Amino acid sequence: MLEISRSQIAALLLGAGLVGSTTVAASAAVSIAGRVQAGGGPVAGSTVTLWTASAAEPRQLAQTRAGSDGRFSLRTDATPASDATLYLTAKGGVPISKVSDDNAAIAFLTVLGNKVPAEVTINELTTVASVWTHNQFIDGAAIKGHALGLKIAAGNVPSFVDLQTAG
Repeated sequence: MLEISRSQIAALLLGAGLVGSTTVAASAAVSIAGRVQAGGGPVAGSTVTLWTASAAEPRQLAQTRAGSDGRFSLRTDATPASDATLYLTAKGGVPISKVSDDNAAIAFLTVLGNKVPAEVTINELTTVASVWTHNQFIDGAAIKGHALGLKIAAGNVPSFVDLQTAG
């Protein structure tokens, strides 16, 4: 039976060019606009947090709340390390498609990697793609691990979902 180690898989992905060069400029502020959705409709009042993952505990860079239409805007002047992986979480909120109170059980994830799109959607599909590719790096509600492994995992998220449209 053929056994392939993690290092062989990493070398294969790098050799195949599946992991592109994605870096954040050394002096660049990070700005992200987007929306939180559930079931195709907006989630109002969701708490959206931008994190940076590394081998250490994740570090929160910015936080905001989604508006009544599920849209949000984040900005931080903090400069993430060039090998850091950025990710967003969205927790709680009121799904607009239903009349209800704040649903604290809502928890979504979108892994961005080092290349931050101008706009991003956080929903069920981005959560599944991010969890699928980062399973070995998820520790409770945190993502952490070796920089190369995180970069490879983040580089594979767009293979499953479009980060801007969540399609």
